[in-house]
Parts: sequence; structure tokens; C-alpha cells
Amino acid sequence: MRRFEFARRAPGRPGIATLWWDVCQSLSAWFVRLGFGLRVTGRERIPSTGPLLYLSNHQSYMDPVINGALIHDRPFRPFARETLFRGPFGWLIRSLGALPVSGGGGDKAVMRAAIAELQAGRCVLIYPEGTRSPDGGVKDFKSGIALLLKRADATIIPIGIDGAFDAWPRDRSRPRWRRPIECEAGAPIPAKELLEHGVPQALQRLEREVDELRLRCRSRIRARFGPGIPAPGPADDRRPGRAE
Repeated sequence: MRRFEFARRAPGRPGIATLWWDVCQSLSAWFVRLGFGLRVTGRERIPSTGPLLYLSNHQSYMDPVINGALIHDRPFRPFARETLFRGPFGWLIRSLGALPVSGGGGDKAVMRAAIAELQAGRCVLIYPEGTRSPDGGVKDFKSGIALLLKRADATIIPIGIDGAFDAWPRDRSRPRWRRPIECEAGAPIPAKELLEHGVPQALQRLEREVDELRLRCRSRIRARFGPGIPAPGPADDRRPGRAE
């Protein structure tokens, strides 16, 4: 079974660590499916081998779980705010390989660890906006991700999430149950192709592709539930081009 192809899915990682990731991923995926009717699209676009850098927009606390429900075959190490590494929850995310970051994700030690993961043929998940969106829309990506793009020679997988902001916006301490969520993986982009015209153009392209995926998720939710879900607002606007 493909689930037990540990060497392919996470080269060099202990099989027990991948198995533990599978258990947590399966349980959390059921949580978002039952609690929010999560639907995922584009799973077949994710390569089964090689280093992968997943780049997703960031709408809620649940985003790593939502991403995990999409990316069930290739375990990833996510960036997570260092303040989350406390108590039982801190132990849990550390056991799953989360990388603690501060200051918007530009920590050199964490970047080195992420580069080492990718150079070993494994996968890393980052939220290049650096924090959860205040309105559900995609904000400017932090330039610090350029180091990963240049040093790791990984394949980039853009990911869009929508509905998660309505389900659990940053100003609420608890989620709103049964708010529909969708997540989609885009086409793989080789790092060399992405950087062909320089870092600013690469960031602009990634912002545009992630936002397009998010808007496609939004359209599918509204096709199912009507024009008022998710609630209309700034997230309906396509993000403008990044200023040069």
C-alpha cells in the first residue's frame, strides 16, 4: 500500500514518525470534513516523489489541518508561530515536525532546517503572508521565502484555501461550525522556472496563483450554497499586482 511507502513519501525520516503523522493527519482530516464539510481539489497534481515546498494562503488556525487533508501522501513540516509550542499542543505539533518561527518567518535557524528538509527530498509547508489574513484575502508574501526558493531547488506547490476565514476568523476564539471550506492544489512549479525572471516576479506569480486558487474555491462554495456563503467582503476582490 502506498501509505506504507515511507522511504518514498519522506526519504530519511523514521517510519514511525511518518506513521504518527498519518494517524494525526487522518484524525484531523475527519474533524474538518465532519465539522466544516471540507472538500479538496487537485490532489492528483502533487508529485509523489522529490522535494516539495507547499505555499498556502493563511485564513485560520485550522489551515495546517486543512492543508494536511489535501496533502495526505507526502508528510510535511510546517512553519508555526513559536508561541504555539507550549503545553500539550506544543508537544503535539513538535512531534509532527513543526518548525517554530518568529518575526514573520525569517529566522535563519528555521530557514536552514527547512532547506535541509527540502535538500533531503522531503516536504515543507509555509504561509508566506506570515500571519493569518485580517479579511480572508491574500496579502503580500514575505520576501524571506526567496531563500528557500533559491537554495532548495524544490518543486513549489501553490495552494488556495477559502471558507476558513468565515469558519474561524482571527478575531474569534472559537470556530463557527458547519461553515463550508474548500482547498485546492495548483500545478507544480519547478524552482528554476519560477526564479527565471528574478525574485520579485516569482513572488508576484505565486501571490497571483495562490489567490486564483482561493477564488476558485470560493466560487465552488457559492455554487453549492449561494452567493452569501462565504459572506461578501474584501476577499471577493482579486488581489492587485504587486508594486515593483
